[in-house]
Amino acid sequence: MDNILLPGAQVDISLPMFGITETAFFIAFFLFGAAYAGYVVGRRRSQGHRSSDQDAAHGVGDTTLGAILALLGLLLAFSFGNALSLAETRKGDVIIEANAIGTAFARADFLPEPGRTDLKQALLAYGETRLWPEASDIGNQEEALQFLNTTLNAQSRLWPIILENADDPVPPAIQTFVASSVNDILDAHQIRMRSVATPVAELSQTIVVLTAIAGLFVLGNRSALSGRPLTWRTFLFSSLLFAVIVTVIDLQRASDGLLRVDQSPLLTTIAQMTRQLE
Repeated sequence: MDNILLPGAQVDISLPMFGITETAFFIAFFLFGAAYAGYVVGRRRSQGHRSSDQDAAHGVGDTTLGAILALLGLLLAFSFGNALSLAETRKGDVIIEANAIGTAFARADFLPEPGRTDLKQALLAYGETRLWPEASDIGNQEEALQFLNTTLNAQSRLWPIILENADDPVPPAIQTFVASSVNDILDAHQIRMRSVATPVAELSQTIVVLTAIAGLFVLGNRSALSGRPLTWRTFLFSSLLFAVIVTVIDLQRASDGLLRVDQSPLLTTIAQMTRQLE
């Protein structure tokens, strides 16, 4: 199997099509544009209808607007909770992996030379590749697969070192003691990869944005049918929706935006390993 295919077979990596800045611009454009478009459509409609027809349309519009806003509130609540949970999960996964690498590095002291130094150097090299996907400049899926291929190659050097030191001079208890820590590192890799692909989050973001657009369109349309101008209150509501939606998207992304996963546990572990090897 080609090396570049191994990461793709292991995990489905989904990268956003646009960066957080472009995404925020498009969301702002459609949200504010939906309110204005609804108002324009309502103004044209109100000019061609009688007063009694407008009164009937007002009741229907109020019901529709209330239903859409209630649905929007429900979707925002679930999306915000999911985004917070995903952000906390990513933070916890980094801590778990940093602890696993640091523990394996410390337990390597029980191995005789040259296995001790070989394992420590391999752990340091592997730890330096684990600053992904939060702290790397990856723009497309090909770069993501190549980067993951690099970390898997570094990971593949760990277990052969354990096998090379599985001989009589090393007591079985020490072999198990060190091997279990390396096995924890392999498990930590799988744990972190679970948050790389988030198709459900991408789908929920789209649904929330579409519902917000529909709600603002009906809100603007309702103002026009009622004979009221499009006031600052509508744009204030649009601004609040924009802020909440962008915050949710920012929380669900780890590699760009204002809220990023804290890499300090891994960076601290790497710095400690480097100092001890020096």
